[in-house]
Amino acid sequence: MCPAGTALPMVKKAQRHPTRGLTEGAILAALTVLVAAVGLVAPFVGTLLAPLPIMLLVIRWGLRVGALAALVAALIFLQFFGPVNALSVTALFAPLGLGLGWGVWRGIGATLTVLVGACALVIATIASFAIATVMLHQDLLGQFVKGLVASQVEGLKALLASTLWAVTFAKRNLPPDVLASLRHNPLLVSQFHQQEDQTRSMIEFTQKFAPAFIYHALPIMLCVGGLIWAYLCYTLARVVLRRVGHEPPGFAPILTWRLPPAFATLILWVFAGVTFLSPRIPWLATTWVSVLLLTLFVFGFQGTLVALTWMKRRRLSRAVQIIVIALLITSGLYPILAAVILGLLDGWFDFRKLSVPAPPADHAQAPAGVIDPSADNAGQVGGTHPLGDGLSTAGQKPDRQHRHSTGSGRRSKTGRRAMRRPREGGASS
Repeated sequence: MCPAGTALPMVKKAQRHPTRGLTEGAILAALTVLVAAVGLVAPFVGTLLAPLPIMLLVIRWGLRVGALAALVAALIFLQFFGPVNALSVTALFAPLGLGLGWGVWRGIGATLTVLVGACALVIATIASFAIATVMLHQDLLGQFVKGLVASQVEGLKALLASTLWAVTFAKRNLPPDVLASLRHNPLLVSQFHQQEDQTRSMIEFTQKFAPAFIYHALPIMLCVGGLIWAYLCYTLARVVLRRVGHEPPGFAPILTWRLPPAFATLILWVFAGVTFLSPRIPWLATTWVSVLLLTLFVFGFQGTLVALTWMKRRRLSRAVQIIVIALLITSGLYPILAAVILGLLDGWFDFRKLSVPAPPADHAQAPAGVIDPSADNAGQVGGTHPLGDGLSTAGQKPDRQHRHSTGSGRRSKTGRRAMRRPREGGASS
């Protein structure tokens, strides 16, 4: 049996680590509450930074400590900001932080980690909407959709009002001769009336068809939004956690992302099948919008990467690239369709040449006696070093003299004894 004095330090050491984890959890839970409170004012910044303390706790102390810290943060938020804000904010930061932290903790890779975080975020968002609907006895989803439609309609009405205000301002301030010339310009008058009619028709179309479109597109919008949010949070976490000694694995450069041809073909067949069968099967008609948006997003993203690669290879500046992409997104339907077609063709023709195998390394077939210029030191050669036989040669063990050298370049005592000791079958060194 071990002495009684030896068991006590082991017990204290075993109890010290959980205590330290809970202490860090309490501190980071308070930090999470502060960041989430900032998110009420600046939602993008707050919800992007709030999962990071929970993620760090899971990486350092496991899933249980991270879940306890998230629960504490939710209770503190409930005390100060009410149940609705606490439920909505906790559903944004807690599952995402737990999912991303668990993926890094388990070492499943960057891609699967982001997928786990996105799934946790989507499930938590759906659950929070359902719980809030039951608790408040209100249709929160319907109110959310009505709010989106109302904001779009108000934006179109503001555009129409600005156009009419410009005409009124011109009538009051322009000289009579200039105003008469403008009135007698048929092209200008027709353009004004055409723009006014288009804006009014867009208002009517939005009020009539936008609610149904948002309901049908909401699943894919939620999934894609959760995936993008998880990727942004994970990318920010790699920068922040590197400062505290934890660096999660990274992704390949974004310009090298490419959709496999088999997956591109599968998406096209699914879209074609849903389009063909939706008039005959009623429940498929509700998923057609989601499949359409998924197809446009995937191939449009691939086409955007092709365009960025083309501009980068021609050494265009970053400002020009940003302007081109902004015009591509905001210039209407035809540029987006062009990007979709470009991304669709890239799946088979590989415009970026990403599937071309890399050339073999030159030093792999270097002849004997030739020094490899890519080697880190002069000891990596294909034959005997020209300055002597003390360094290692290809396919041979290092000499005893080199084997007993210290890291600082000075010879160790064992090496000096080997130098003084005569070799077997010959004279001393």
